[in-house]
Amino acid sequence: VRLSHDFRAIDDLPDNVEWIRRAVDRNSDAELRALKATAELPTRDDQLLTFDDAVDVDGAARDVYDFVRHADRWPHHLPHVARVVLDEQVPNVQRLEMDTRAEDGTTHTTTSIRICFPHEKIVYKQLHTPALLSVHTGQWLIQQDDRGVRIVATHAVSIRSEAIPDVLGPGATLADAR
Repeated sequence: VRLSHDFRAIDDLPDNVEWIRRAVDRNSDAELRALKATAELPTRDDQLLTFDDAVDVDGAARDVYDFVRHADRWPHHLPHVARVVLDEQVPNVQRLEMDTRAEDGTTHTTTSIRICFPHEKIVYKQLHTPALLSVHTGQWLIQQDDRGVRIVATHAVSIRSEAIPDVLGPGATLADAR
């Protein structure tokens, strides 16, 4: 892996250029070490899981899409969603921070980047995952046909085996986590 940077300092002042160069070198070394460590983690195929949930809706695709897109409204409609902060500084690119209540009453925070394709789908990657997962990506796919709307939520996750006992209890297995 090669990481390269292009930059320009304000007024190209030598002190500013040198400060940027040191910061880039320091950060690049840390980023490449983290990438190497993550890439070399042992992952078993049974830790990776992809699954879909689908629901048929008697309504319009536009309304279903708007509900998923406007996640900032979810705490008023979904009892397991405790808090949402939704930011969209670039059209159709969202940062979503959400607190979700588990069945035992605890909450966990996730942070996602979402890309919105109006009235068709929203794809996302969680940047801050629940404790049991090291990766979570997915999409909301909204499909309209003569019978109504089908919404399909697709998830791709990687389970953190070492977190299973803390999250699911002593004696819990990878099969339980899946």
